[in-house]
Amino acid sequence: MRSKIAMDARVKVSPSIIAALGPRLGSVAAFRAQLAEMGRAPGPAAALQAQLRQNNELLASVHSKIAMDAGAKALPSIIAALEPRLGSMAAFRAQLAEMGRAPGPAAALRTQPAKFIPDIGPLADFRSAALLPSIAKLRAQSAAMDPLASMLRSLAEQSRSAFPPQLLRQALGAGTRLLLPDNLRHVRVQLWPWLLRISAKDGVCMAWAPRPELVDRLIALQTSQARYEMLLAHRKEVVEDVTMSLSEVDHPDLLVYRELVEEAVDCFADGRDSAAQALLGNVLDTCMRKHGHDWLTDRFAGAQFTGVSSHKRLIGALATYDGNGRIRPGLFTAYLLVTSLKNAFGPAPKQDTFNRHLAAHHASKDSYRSEFALTAVLSVQALLRHLDGYLWAQT
Repeated sequence: MRSKIAMDARVKVSPSIIAALGPRLGSVAAFRAQLAEMGRAPGPAAALQAQLRQNNELLASVHSKIAMDAGAKALPSIIAALEPRLGSMAAFRAQLAEMGRAPGPAAALRTQPAKFIPDIGPLADFRSAALLPSIAKLRAQSAAMDPLASMLRSLAEQSRSAFPPQLLRQALGAGTRLLLPDNLRHVRVQLWPWLLRISAKDGVCMAWAPRPELVDRLIALQTSQARYEMLLAHRKEVVEDVTMSLSEVDHPDLLVYRELVEEAVDCFADGRDSAAQALLGNVLDTCMRKHGHDWLTDRFAGAQFTGVSSHKRLIGALATYDGNGRIRPGLFTAYLLVTSLKNAFGPAPKQDTFNRHLAAHHASKDSYRSEFALTAVLSVQALLRHLDGYLWAQT
């Protein structure tokens, strides 16, 4: 019964309520129609809605990116991803400002940009509590680095003032020359291949002896015969230079060999060339077997040695030379020595340069010559100098 009374009361009141709401419903319907019309009509409002949708998608992707890359670590990659869109944001702000000034349906929205512009800033969501400590720490590190950078710049300026580049180049050049014997420090690097050619062709090793003036004359001469004749004509100077060089050999394991070589040099100074050559050949063979093979292994670390004989060892060392002048200064004299000794130990049916084997086993006037004694004096002296440095380094 009560339900029936309530229902009858509502039915009777409905016409009066509808009559009172009629004017307002009409205005609401008109407002809805206006909104629908604005949604369908082209112009700033449609563009605004499109931009708003695009902005919502952008913000969603940014939030997703932050969640995926763990906040602060994602900052560089997010900024890189947003850079292409920052230009469109600037255009969007300008469009909103233009819409705010324009008359028409969009004028009602002129109060809205102040509300949503801060929300669509591409970096707005990066101002989070998680990032603030990292940014503060970065700024603190930058501030701490400033004095250090200033101090380093000051030190660099002082270094440039105290050691100008020209002085450093001179110092480096002097250090490079110190790796060469005194008699070769004046020779230009471009001439090193020519000295190696003379050493290989004539068996003349120019390391430590003879003196610089004779080295220059050797370089200027074009034939082996002319070079032999010039050195023999200056026999006295050659003997003096070799004797001076041998005085530097003082390792205990080499003293007996040094005395024998000095005796051979005395023979060569007196013109007893055959006696000097025979003694030097024996000392050379003994020194190579006793210490020379180990020296070759140490000095030519990249060599592939295919045999145990002195000749095979020398061939393996020579194989590391590629034929150009780009040789480390400390290795140049080693190449001079091995090129001069290659023929001394090589199997040769005819003796064109000093050959220890032919002189020992096929003695004849052809195998004993003054020029062979000369080259033996220079090569054995250079071998003792190299072995002396190597043995002291091992000790």
